[in-house]
Amino acid sequence: MALGSWVWGVAAEGYSAEQALLAAAAVMIAGGLLGLALPLPEDTALNLDPTNRWIEPPLALDLKPRSGPIVIMIEYIIREENTRAFLDAMTERRRVRGRNGARNWTLSRDLENPQSWMESYHLPTWLEYRRHNHRTTYADAVVGDRIRALHSGTEPPRVHRMIERPTTWSDALFATRGIYDLP
Repeated sequence: MALGSWVWGVAAEGYSAEQALLAAAAVMIAGGLLGLALPLPEDTALNLDPTNRWIEPPLALDLKPRSGPIVIMIEYIIREENTRAFLDAMTERRRVRGRNGARNWTLSRDLENPQSWMESYHLPTWLEYRRHNHRTTYADAVVGDRIRALHSGTEPPRVHRMIERPTTWSDALFATRGIYDLP
C-alpha cells in the first residue's frame, strides 16, 4: 500500500491528480479483468469438517478450565533419510498449530541423538488446549498422519502435556491474584 501510494503520488505530481486517478482506475479495471480471465483455483479437495477423534487424556492433576499456561511437547524419532520430508510436513504442521491457537511453536533436534525431534508449543489455558484439539479438521489430520508415518519409534510419538508454574516473585504475585489458576 505504501508503494502504491508513492507511485500514485509521483504520478499526480508529474502529471495531474485527475490523470493519476484515471490511470489508477484503468489499472483497477485491468486487474479485475485479469481476475476474470485467470481466476484462483478452487480448492474443493480439502475436507474442513472437524475430525472429532481427539480423546481428552486422563490427568493426575485437577485442572480447571482456566488453569495454565499449558505447554505441549511431542517427541518424534525420525530416520536420517526421512528428515527432509519430516521438515516439510512440520512446516505445514506449524501453520495448522498457529491457526488453531498455539503460540511459541518450536521444533528442536537432539544434539546427542539426531534422530530425536521435539515439537513444542504453548496454549494459555487447559480449556484452550481442549479447543485447539477440537478444531482439527480432516485436512489437518492428513498432515498429522504424514508426520506419524515418518515416525520410526516402536511406540507412537510421545506427548508431554505440562502446566507452567510461576518461578519469579512477579509471577507468584499474579498467581495469588488469580491470574494463574493453579490446581
